[in-house]
Order: sequence, then structure tokens, then C-alpha cells
Amino acid sequence: MSNDNAALSRSIIGNLAELREGEVALPRFLFKHADGLYVDPAKLDDLEALQAAVDRIFSAGACFQGLDYAAFTHLLYDLDLLKTHSQGGETTKPRRLARDIVAFRASRRTLYKAVKMGDGKVEYYFEPVFEEDDGGNTDPDGKPALTRATLDFDEFVADMWLKGIRFGINEPTVREFIATGTTGRFVIARRRDAILGKAADIQELAEEIHRDDAPKELPNGRLDLRQFKNRFPQINKGVHLLKKIPLVLGTPGREISGHLIEPPIPKDFDLGTLAGPGTTVVRDANGEFIVSQNDGFLNLDTQTNQISITEKIVNRDGVSVRTTGDLLLTGDEYEEYGEVQEKRTIEGNSIMIHADVFGIVSSRGGTIDLKRNLVGGMALNQKGDIVIEGVASGATLHTRSGVIRVKRAESCVIIGTKVVIENASNCDILAEEVEIGLAEGCALAAKVIRIERAVPRKQSEMLGFVMIPDQGEFKRKINALSDKLEDLKAVLGKMIAESEKLKANPDFRKYVTIAGKVRKGEITLTPEQQTNLQKMAAALSPHLKLLAKLGENTKAKMAEQSALENQLAELKEIKRVAEAGISCNVAAVGDEIHIRTLPLKPDTPSLFDTPPKELKVKLRGTNSVGEMLFAGSSGTFQWQYSSPQDANA
Repeated sequence: MSNDNAALSRSIIGNLAELREGEVALPRFLFKHADGLYVDPAKLDDLEALQAAVDRIFSAGACFQGLDYAAFTHLLYDLDLLKTHSQGGETTKPRRLARDIVAFRASRRTLYKAVKMGDGKVEYYFEPVFEEDDGGNTDPDGKPALTRATLDFDEFVADMWLKGIRFGINEPTVREFIATGTTGRFVIARRRDAILGKAADIQELAEEIHRDDAPKELPNGRLDLRQFKNRFPQINKGVHLLKKIPLVLGTPGREISGHLIEPPIPKDFDLGTLAGPGTTVVRDANGEFIVSQNDGFLNLDTQTNQISITEKIVNRDGVSVRTTGDLLLTGDEYEEYGEVQEKRTIEGNSIMIHADVFGIVSSRGGTIDLKRNLVGGMALNQKGDIVIEGVASGATLHTRSGVIRVKRAESCVIIGTKVVIENASNCDILAEEVEIGLAEGCALAAKVIRIERAVPRKQSEMLGFVMIPDQGEFKRKINALSDKLEDLKAVLGKMIAESEKLKANPDFRKYVTIAGKVRKGEITLTPEQQTNLQKMAAALSPHLKLLAKLGENTKAKMAEQSALENQLAELKEIKRVAEAGISCNVAAVGDEIHIRTLPLKPDTPSLFDTPPKELKVKLRGTNSVGEMLFAGSSGTFQWQYSSPQDANA
């Protein structure tokens, strides 16, 4: 309770044998000790008994003094209390609940207003409250004088209890609003919703767990005749196939009224009903598993949901409509000895194929290694290298992050981080770095170009584009940011100067000095001096407000300055990285070739995002873009990019 109320309050705990009016008797599980009021869980028959005792105390016009609200809600609603009581343990020890029980005077009860309840929360309107003066003073009309009163958290809990709010009060918030005299409607209590549990589930541990040669069903319900559901789920002995994820019970919640909110019990199942021939159920410290008992291929019975391991099988028949359909693999590595038919797709990770490929090979990572030829198909790798040890003809090779190595490439579209080709003819190539032994009639763009011999081929020009950063765009952006930064610094300087001028005001400096000493306790003011200080503060109020506003604006401008400086530094770093290492070297020019720069603007769609089908148009349609570096039919060409001096860089 507040200091004034605490000083006037006295304990109303009485003896049952000599109980006087206004006193309350304690049940056997509540007892008074020198340092406070305690609850003895060992003597508590059930939780309802404590709740009933609290209700009687509050209904009798009393409240707890110095209430430990956390202990209060724990003792009232902890579902584990009775269990730990029966087993013994720390929770059977007496728990301090409050300092005492005191009267909650009727004149004080009127200070606490009605609440607004709904949607699992309670709102209370905090406002100034007044009570009649205890000294008998009256106002000019002869009525009892009113004095400013302060709410009390202990009384607040008692009043809320009688209003049906018996759980979920936000103690720190309420105490803060009472202490600061905050005015307004605020949420002071919330329901604690139950947390749903999780039903028992199955976790698939094997990389491929469903073997099914039926056509794959698409999300729209149609069947894809090009794909089987799963063709090659090969399993070794001792592999953990499935793991049972045990059910997780939910966590009960509480209504504001204190009533329990029970979550539903999650569903469960017996893992043994899923273990078929060739598998067994293993239970150990890590959980409950279905484990393969022998090598073989996995089979799932859709009728019984049983999983079984059958005889071993090896596929060397290639990828076609007849043998496998399109393959969507989840393993870490795939090796194929047969031919990949035209329009057939293999999608997996680290793919090696020993025969010719006429279809599409797509990898999520690792290396695509084609031992023979890629004809009219595609090799796509999201993150990793592509190696063609034979010939790539009329094909598309694309990796988002990796090296493409080809022995011979003819009429191909090739996009990669780095491209290395022994012999390239009539190809369109885009990379950060390109190395070619013999380039015939190709159009290529890269930051680093190295060609041993370059010649045109029939009607195909030999074009090279060295990708460089667009200096004009960089300069424009850097200058714009620099100018904006300088303007901002000028504004900041004026604001700081104005603030210093205000601080130099003699009256302001005098007020700050006195107020600081009072705050630190260095001096004590007489009532008259205190009044004078308040008058001084009132007189300086516009001055103080202006200074505070200037401080806020200065802080905002400084944050803006920091953000601009970071943007400028980032842009300069992007420029530096974009300029690093750019070069072009052609050891031998056999016939007419053209080499130009290809300026790239920052913050524009990357050239590497160009769809492969559009790359040819992009490269061969930019013959007038950039600066001509070389146009000739013989000799050699060596060029190293040098960044122009930028006054703002």
C-alpha cells in the first residue's frame, strides 16, 4: 500500500476464539510470521481451499498488504502444486505471500472504477482520484474538502478480484501507472491462452522413402505420365527409415476469472503397426525408430501404411519414358550409365552420366559431370560446376555459381561464374571470367577475357564485350549523396550553434545549476526558494521547450547523416569491387574481330538474370554500345581496365 495508508493501517488478523468485528481468521494453511504472512502447502488440501480463503478475505473488506503477486498467482493456480505436495520437494515449504492483512476501507474502495472486459482482456481507465480530507477541513460550500489520493496495487488486486478479475494482472504495468499518475485507458490484465499440443507424427529419415512406379500426381490432380512417383529408393541394412515423433501435450491456459483452459489431448499411434517385413522397431535413448533389417529397396504398402524392404535392384537402362520417366531425386549423388532420352529430365544433386544426354540435367548443387556428349539438351546447376568431357552441341549450360568446363562447344548458350572451353564455335557466352583456347564466331561478355586465338566463323562475327561499371552512373550517385551530406552538415551546424546560444542564457544557466544541485542533494531549498525555483522554471518553459525541440531535431539529423555516410561508403565499395581485375587478352587474332566495353549500371537488373534464350539477342544486338577497344584482323590485344579519377571517390 502507499506510505500514508501503510502507516495508518493495522493488521486485522484475529484469533478465531476471540474474533472481533472487522477481523479475519486465518485457515490452517495460512499463518503469520514475524516477517509476513505465509502459505503452508503441506496443510493445503486442494487449490480451491486457498481460492476460497482469498475470496473470503477480500469479500470481508480486507486486502493483503505488501502482496507478492507472483507468489499469489502461483499458489492459486499452479497445477503441479498438489502433485509436488504429495511427493515432497521445495514447493512443500511455506511460501511468503504478503506482509499482512489490513482493512480495505469503504472510502478507499470508491477510488477504484469499473473495468471493461472482453476478448480475453481487461481495460481500466486510470485518472486522478480524490478522497475526503481526514482532517475535517471543508470547502467554501461547507462540504468536506477533497484531497488528491493515490491508488494502491494491493487494494487494486482485491478490488479486481471482487470484479471477477482473478488472474493475469500485469503487475509491472499497473504499478508503473499508479506510481507515475498516468491517465488513460489501458489493458491491465489478459487471458493466458492454452497452447495446443502436437499429435504424434512420423519423421522420414531416409532420403528416398516412397517407391512407386505409378504416374506422378500433380497438385491440380492430373497425372504426369513423364514421371514415376519414385523409382529408385535403395536402402542399406541398419538404416533408420522412420522416427516416431512423440505427442507433445499442450500447456493449459487461464481465463481472467481464474478458470482453467484445457487444451485438447493430441492424437497418438503405435509405430509397430507400420513396421512390415524386412524392418523392425528399435527403441533407444534417442527415440523410437523403424530400421531396415537387410539391404534392398524400400516399399510402402498404401493399404496398410506398412513399410518393407525388398530385394536389391540395380538400374542401368537410362532415362526414358519406358524405364524411369522423369527423375526427381533427393539423394546427395546420382550416377547414370544409360542414355538420357530427348525431353526427359533428371533433377537431383551431384549428377554423373556415362552416356550421351539429349534431355535436361538439373542439379541443386555439387557437380554435373557428363562423360560423353550433351546434344540439344540442357545442363543447369543452381550452385556448382558443370563438366562436359565430350561435345556440347546446340545446348544450354547454366550455373548460378560455379565453373563450366567444356572440351568442345558448338552453337551453345553458356552462362556461368567462370567458363573454360578448349574449342568454342558460334557460342554465346556470359561469365565473370572466360578462358577459351580457340574461339570461332562467338559473342561473349565477361569482366576477364582470355583467348588464345579468336576468329570469325562464316556469317558469325567474333565479338567480345568487356563488362565495366558505368562510371557516369556511379559518379552521379556519389555526387548526389555527397552534396546531400554537405547540405545536411550545414543544417546541423546551424542547429548546434542555435542550441549553444540558448544554453548560454544567464537565467537558463542559473536554473540548470540550482536544479542540478537540488537533484543531487547538494543543497536544500526553503519553501520560499522552492517557489522561486518553480517560478523560474515556468518563466523558462518556452526556452526549455525550444531547446528540447532543437535537441530532438539535431539527433534526427545526426542519424540521417550517419545513414547517408553509410550509403556513400557502400556505394564506393560496390564501385571498387566492380572495377577490380577487369582485363582482356587475346594472344592471336586470326581475322576480323571486335572488342568493346559494356558499361553496366549499378542497381539495375543483372545481365546474369537474362534468360538463356534471350542472351544471343542481348550480346549480338549491342554492337554499338560502349567504347571500341579493338577492331582488327591480326596481331594481339591486351587491355587492363583503369578507373578514371573521381574527385568524390
